[in-house]
Amino acid sequence: MTQQQMFGGSWTQQKLLILSKYLRAYRKIFDKNPRAQYFQVAYVDAFAGTGVIPRAEIEGTFAELIPGLADAEEEFRKGSVRRALEVDPPFHNYVFIERDRVKCGELSSFQREFSNRRIEIVNEDANAALLKWCKEMDAKRQRAVVFLDPFGASVEWKVIESIARTKAVDLWILFPYGAVNRMLTRGRKPSPSWCEKLTRIFGTAEWEKKFYSSSTTISLLDPDQSIEFVYKTADSNSVIQFFAERLKEVFTEVAKPGLLFNSRSLLFVLFFAASNKTGVKIANDLLRDIAL
Repeated sequence: MTQQQMFGGSWTQQKLLILSKYLRAYRKIFDKNPRAQYFQVAYVDAFAGTGVIPRAEIEGTFAELIPGLADAEEEFRKGSVRRALEVDPPFHNYVFIERDRVKCGELSSFQREFSNRRIEIVNEDANAALLKWCKEMDAKRQRAVVFLDPFGASVEWKVIESIARTKAVDLWILFPYGAVNRMLTRGRKPSPSWCEKLTRIFGTAEWEKKFYSSSTTISLLDPDQSIEFVYKTADSNSVIQFFAERLKEVFTEVAKPGLLFNSRSLLFVLFFAASNKTGVKIANDLLRDIAL
């Protein structure tokens, strides 16, 4: 068993490494640029979890036999919350959103550990909390990076639209391609509940025309009856490009998407969108090795 198998997948580390590098570059811009120093900057993690990647148990004295493994494990298990809090100089404000009350309790330990950071923990559904946060944001005085790393297909398009309207947020979003693709059934259109969910994700029902086609033939048993056959025409590229085009409708700049695989298939697509060219240039550089 490899260290990656014990402590998580390589795709998890890819996304976290890219996010960490971006947050450091972002903070330097707002710290060094005299014009940018005017703004208060925030980091918002909308699906914060506990802030730590779950640990797999190591049997016996395995960790003791390999020098540095314990330190490597600690570094490997840092989630987006801790990585953001370790950025120096720090953000002026941190907002961690988590709807699970128990996980919020675990997140509170970061308030004690990083007592010199302004940390707000919001125990609420991420979609509702983000809509409220966007409404209260002062775009004339504030800037932010928002990270959306949902469990499953949880982010609604209206939230992305609301973030885009601020014109003050750099957005990183992990698009759950695997979950979306499972809902895009073959040989028939998705169930009504899945259709509704897909429409909330994409913000339009146009996905049906993009991802499916149909043909009609006369029934051999009843010439007066026609039979409709439905075909799924969507592949990974068409789904990714459709979501990218949707982002381009509301954001000024969208980076080339980054593909995140496990050992068998494409799981997630990492997107970056913003209202400025500086951010997308940095994001493109960071996503280059995994870009579509």
